[in-house]
Amino acid sequence: MKPRIVITVGDPAGIGPEIVAAAVRDPELLARCEPIVVGDPVAFALHKRPLPKVEMVQAPGLRKDLPLGRPSLEAGRSALEALQVAVGLIQARQAQALVTAPVSKESLHLARAGVPGHTEWLARECRARAAAMLMVAGRMRALLMTRHVPLRRVAKELKPETVIQCARLGYEFCRKYLTPRPHPLPSARGEGVRVRGAPRLVICGLNPHAGDHGLIGNEEQTVFKPALRALRRRGILIHGPFPADTVFRDMARGRYDLALAAYHDQGMIPLKLYAADKLVNITLGLPFVRTSPGHGTAYDIAGKGAADARPMKEAIRLAAEYSCAPR
Repeated sequence: MKPRIVITVGDPAGIGPEIVAAAVRDPELLARCEPIVVGDPVAFALHKRPLPKVEMVQAPGLRKDLPLGRPSLEAGRSALEALQVAVGLIQARQAQALVTAPVSKESLHLARAGVPGHTEWLARECRARAAAMLMVAGRMRALLMTRHVPLRRVAKELKPETVIQCARLGYEFCRKYLTPRPHPLPSARGEGVRVRGAPRLVICGLNPHAGDHGLIGNEEQTVFKPALRALRRRGILIHGPFPADTVFRDMARGRYDLALAAYHDQGMIPLKLYAADKLVNITLGLPFVRTSPGHGTAYDIAGKGAADARPMKEAIRLAAEYSCAPR
C-alpha cells in the first residue's frame, strides 16, 4: 500500500504553489505515494499553476489579489492554517508523513506565530521533547546543532547538552533509515574496532582547524569533548571534532553517514555546493516524518514560472521512503 503524504502549499506569495503543482504531476512520485495537498486554491490561481487531479483539503481565506513576491500577514496566516490542517490529518491517521513548501519567517512573524519557522512550530505543536534540523543532499547529511541564530551567539548556544541531544537524534535517524553496514570505528581508548551496522557520525569543530588544541578557541575542548565522552558511555560513537573543511570532503567520499554542524552555514554551504537540486530539510524528533525542500520562498521569482521543483520532488520522495520504514 502506498503511503499517504500531506503536502502544504507554504507561503502563497512565494514559489510554494508552483513547486507543489509541478511535483504532484510527476508520475514517478505518484507511483510511490498518494499526495494530499493542503492549502487555498486561490494560491494556485494566483500563480496560474492549477493542480492536477489529486486529493486536496482546502484551507481557504486568501484574497484573489494577494500580491506575490513579498511577505504579508495574510500569507503568514494562510501558511499556518494549512499546517494546522495537515498536522490534524496525520494525528487522525489519515496520512503518514508531512511535506511542507517553504514559509517566510517575516510572514510568520507578522501572523504572530511565536516561532521563527517550521521546525520550531512543529516541535511546539507536537510537544516534542527535542527536535533538530537535518539537511540532506544525496549522500551528504548535516544536522545543524544551532539554527537561525546570529553567528556571534553560536558559541553561547553550544553546550554539551545540545551536542548530546543532537547526536542522539542523528544516531537514531541513521539507525532507522540508512542501510546498516560494517565499518571501522574508534573505541573509547582509540583502538580500531569493527562495529556492525553502527552509524558513522562525525562532529565539526566550531573554530578553524577544530581549535588547533586550544590555540584558536577552546569550545572543542570544553564543550565537544565532554559531550563525546558522555555519548560513548551510552554506546554512541562519534568521530571528531574535526575541521569542517575536511569533514564534508570525507563525507562526499563515503566515509561518514552524518555530520553534526556547529552552525547553519557550516552545514548548508557544502551541501548546496554538492547537490542543491536534492537539498531537503528533515525535522528529527517528531512522531511522524516531516520533510521540506531545502530553500526559501524565492520571492524574487514567485509567479514567473522559473522555480525549480526538483528539491520539492526529492522531499516528497524521501517522505514516502522514510514513512515506509519499520517502526
